[in-house]
Amino acid sequence: MGEIDSKTTHEKSSGESPAKQSRAYCTVKIPAALAEVIDSYLMEHEAQVRGFRSRADVVVRVLTEFLEEQGRLRPLVKRRLEHVNVYESFVLVRDNLLNVSVEVAVQPPQLFCRYCLSGECVHVLFAASIPGVRRRFAELGLRAPETDEDVGGYVVFFGDTAYPYTE
Repeated sequence: MGEIDSKTTHEKSSGESPAKQSRAYCTVKIPAALAEVIDSYLMEHEAQVRGFRSRADVVVRVLTEFLEEQGRLRPLVKRRLEHVNVYESFVLVRDNLLNVSVEVAVQPPQLFCRYCLSGECVHVLFAASIPGVRRRFAELGLRAPETDEDVGGYVVFFGDTAYPYTE
């Protein structure tokens, strides 16, 4: 049996918006009951912690796992947050999920994210895990905020788009 190019078939049957074509997306319909279960999950704290923000995030993760198990896919997986540099007054953090570079202000006794406008976001927790930041706090006789070393988790890339990835 020959392979079917689902993108071509989909475009012929219903067409796609220019926005979806430029982002290399296609539409897949799922049963309403399944969508309701996903929506319910997305309202839970666990989904937020894992970085799931939409139905697409959940579906992409499930499909990624399935295609990996089938030996059909080797996705590009990276850490969600990467340390770029520590400066005198701020830390530069790369957020691969949001596709932004974030400044976290170092204002002992606290850290403050200039992107989220928060002192408690994932960027602040990640900055607090960086040894240079912890040393700076120690030099001032202060304790850096407690944090897990694996803050932020991972993202998986398909084309230029990143999706949350949990192991």
